[in-house]
Amino acid sequence: MKCKLQLFGYPQGIMDNVLNWLVIKLCVLITVSHVAVAFPMFQDVIPNGDKLPHPCKPNYIWHGVGHRADRGEGPLNDFGKDFRRLGKKWNKSLCQLDSDKDGISNGEELGDPDCVWTPETIPQRQNKITHPGVCDPWESEKCKKQNAWVDCDIDELKCAAIYDESVMNITIRMPETKVPNTETNYMCTMFDLPSDGDFHIIASVPYIVNNYVMHHMLLFGCKDTDEVRQIDPNKPKLCKMGAKGCSDIISAWTVGSPGQCAPKEFGYRIGMKGYKRVLLQAHWNNPELKEDYVDSSGLTLYYTSKLRPNDAAVLMVGSSSFKLPPGRSDVEVVGTCSKQCSKEKFKGPIYVTAALNHMHYLECWFLKIQKILRKRKIQDITNEENFDYDKPVTHSFNIPIEVQPGDELKTTCVFKTTSKLNYTYYGQGTNDEMCFGFLTFYPAKNVKRKFCTSWKSIPVCELIAPIVRGCQTAKFTNLSNPEFTEMRTAVKDHCSTNHTCLEKCKDHLTIISSHPCMNGDVGKYIKYRLKKFGDSSVTDFYNGIQSCSLKHAPLLSQPNTAKSISIFQFHVIASFWFYCHVYHLNRCKHSYHVNHINQYKYCYHVDHIHQCKQSYHINHTQK
Repeated sequence: MKCKLQLFGYPQGIMDNVLNWLVIKLCVLITVSHVAVAFPMFQDVIPNGDKLPHPCKPNYIWHGVGHRADRGEGPLNDFGKDFRRLGKKWNKSLCQLDSDKDGISNGEELGDPDCVWTPETIPQRQNKITHPGVCDPWESEKCKKQNAWVDCDIDELKCAAIYDESVMNITIRMPETKVPNTETNYMCTMFDLPSDGDFHIIASVPYIVNNYVMHHMLLFGCKDTDEVRQIDPNKPKLCKMGAKGCSDIISAWTVGSPGQCAPKEFGYRIGMKGYKRVLLQAHWNNPELKEDYVDSSGLTLYYTSKLRPNDAAVLMVGSSSFKLPPGRSDVEVVGTCSKQCSKEKFKGPIYVTAALNHMHYLECWFLKIQKILRKRKIQDITNEENFDYDKPVTHSFNIPIEVQPGDELKTTCVFKTTSKLNYTYYGQGTNDEMCFGFLTFYPAKNVKRKFCTSWKSIPVCELIAPIVRGCQTAKFTNLSNPEFTEMRTAVKDHCSTNHTCLEKCKDHLTIISSHPCMNGDVGKYIKYRLKKFGDSSVTDFYNGIQSCSLKHAPLLSQPNTAKSISIFQFHVIASFWFYCHVYHLNRCKHSYHVNHINQYKYCYHVDHIHQCKQSYHINHTQK
């Protein structure tokens, strides 16, 4: 199967206040072919088989451990030959061999020096891994001749358009800057672009100075505001969220990419009617924590005054919050751009010309983006197996895919975490994970804010609505709100904050946890919002809930599905409402707080819960 290495189009238009979590990595894609599908199963039967560094391409992973080609196709190397001869499994004989004859056993090179590793367990060592089929040290006289077959070349961009007479170029590089001795660093530098006319950026090529630390670069287009104009150009600064007003990605590079070349139908607008300033964000990866690294990398941008028919943009879809439990053969993450969100965000139809997926280094069974209409899949935009971060490719569509307001875009990632001892979280670090898809489209004007992601299971556009799945989020996250104040008082008076679960606390948690602002992913979002206040009463409130977490965890963490509503609210909430409304309404007006949300009335108060319990049976969570 052939795949074009033509990369263009990255996320654009992300809200500034969530930029750090929604856009910090560019996207890359793997070509799915018959040879690529074969080797992942062998990675699983070799210690550290999925994280073997390339000996002469810094930041690359050698995925086909037993093959001469790092992708896994073609002839076997010496380790691959021994692996096949000894039954295609890791055993003591293979472990003790020195396949590449460099004086280091296969087990030593792969992090299993005592030859005790078995599949689906953690190797003794997960760092300083070397290739058992490539002689080390790589640059030694002894190994140079033996390693002559190893390919150290990096692909060059093939883009005929950049040789047109009308095309100009500008190279933007950060001044030589010291790399901090921490593993993950983001450095941002502001640059001025030509603004004496209107231009389209049609291609970009990386200018890499320090291959050992440069992980990826993003180029953000900036709005022409006073705030942006006040930022000093050419002065690198450590950053996370970049700069306010700079949120539209117009170019990008990642390890393995030769650059980007746009199709003839569009370009990214710069100049008088486009971006006049750009922010270059460089991600440095320094896992060895070295102190003597410096870097001055950047990008060469090719632009033309012969404007193309369309201004392009990129829509980001996927999930911006999740955690992956360790030791699992498959963990699914789903991010949805719901029909409600696309109706709100799209001013008209958009036409997708390319699609890319993005994860990090965990093994992936598959990653796909689907277009859905009225709950039925209309089309797979991408559908890939065995994602490879180091081999960036793209899916280009000769006939653009039309996406209308009201269509749903669903991104699904399935991770394998058998090599992990601890949870893996969504995040910006190389060892964190992501699940995004990036759709290059035109016309740019039809989507104002160019992201449409989920926070866990909740589409982000729904989070800014006044009511989220029955929860009045703005009202409930106000610390002076009487409803939340009463809940805090109940937990403070009847629950422990030292991990002791009190019997009287359980009863209150049963009532509190029935509230739509306190369960499922909405409850997690409310907790996230409230904890940002740094208020001690909020901390005590959640510590009190945590004291009985084992008994109430299922109810407090499960999504607010129709089934859970009917069972719990019928037996608990409806009972309280009936008691308060029919028999003791006047008393309830004074003693109980009655809250109207959706079709239900919630009745709870710290002092009278036992009387309610005697009058009407309260079903506990486990029932």
